[in-house]
Formats: sequence, C-alpha cells, structure tokens
Amino acid sequence: MVRTARTIVLLKRRALWDRLEVLNRSQGWLARQAGITPSYMSRLIREGRAPSGRVRARIQRALGVADFHDLFELAAPGERG
Repeated sequence: MVRTARTIVLLKRRALWDRLEVLNRSQGWLARQAGITPSYMSRLIREGRAPSGRVRARIQRALGVADFHDLFELAAPGERG
C-alpha cells in the first residue's frame, strides 16, 4: 500500500495572538476554554502541531472566530510551523 502525504492544518500564530490581545485573554485561558492542557496548547503554537477538528472548533468558538481561515492555514506535512 502506498501512502500519500496529506495536508495538515496549523494555527496562524500571529492571528491567534492578535485575537487573544483583543479579548484581553491568555494562552492558558484559551487552553481551558478549548478543553486541552496548557502544555498541549503551547505545542500547537510553538511546535506547529496540527490540532484535531474538534480542538479547532473549540478554539474558534472560544475566540469568537467564525471563519476557519482567520485562525488556521493548510500546509504540506514538511511545512510545519
């Protein structure tokens, strides 16, 4: 069986920080709202980890962002963070 590379979804760091600043909220607050640990949130941001669809939806909801593309970008597997 041949595996093909799949596109991954990454957080747009600058957009995330800008939105948190507008809301006057912290990364820790966002982690709690998204139902993930602060360390996992940090990995999503710093290491370019790809959040699951469920986590992406929770992040969008917590930040009040309706458009997926305002917070996330599509990348090839070798283009992480």
